[in-house]
Amino acid sequence: MSTIERAARLDGEQRTLIRDVSYAFYKQFCEAIGEQPIRLSYIDGMLEIMVTKNPHEYYKKMLAKLIEATVLEGNIPVRSGGNMTFQRDDLEKGFEPDECWWIAHEEQVRRKTEFDFKIDPAPDLAVEIEMSRSLVNRISIYAAIGVAEIWRFDGSKLRFCHLQSDGTYKDCTSSLSFPFLGPADLLPYLAVDDDCDETTRIRQYVQWLREQGHSV
Repeated sequence: MSTIERAARLDGEQRTLIRDVSYAFYKQFCEAIGEQPIRLSYIDGMLEIMVTKNPHEYYKKMLAKLIEATVLEGNIPVRSGGNMTFQRDDLEKGFEPDECWWIAHEEQVRRKTEFDFKIDPAPDLAVEIEMSRSLVNRISIYAAIGVAEIWRFDGSKLRFCHLQSDGTYKDCTSSLSFPFLGPADLLPYLAVDDDCDETTRIRQYVQWLREQGHSV
């Protein structure tokens, strides 16, 4: 019999874990709910359902805007994946990132509309907002899929994590996708406790990129 576990309710997220769920049920559930504003993670018979709220979505969008400003200013080819669903039937694992991009492997997926992640490259960079602790090991799913870099943000600390050969992630001082960036460079543009609007923040960031010589 399946059991249900709920994490403490936080302002940014609400997580529910259902244990003893088959992978087939998880896939049917994904198809049934369609494009609903929830995140599903499946691993080892456990299905986590996360409902996101404003703080989570704000940080997700701000990090995405900073990344998009970076690739535009640097004229870096990129393919966006958003929060598309990633599933590996052979591993019986699946999840949705908050945002993801192909950068080093952009050309390999440029024309693709359907993906088989037993063959196709995983995204090179993903964003993971962690206002609360996941009830499943989501990071191990990223590793199993083969995502090379994750930017993890908990509302105060930003971490750039690189996939290691042993399948774990290591905190690093610079980005794998953008070696000229470190977490401290982006933190000033993520604050929500001042009077600066998002458009002004992004313009300030672009100006900083240009001053650092990272614009073409």
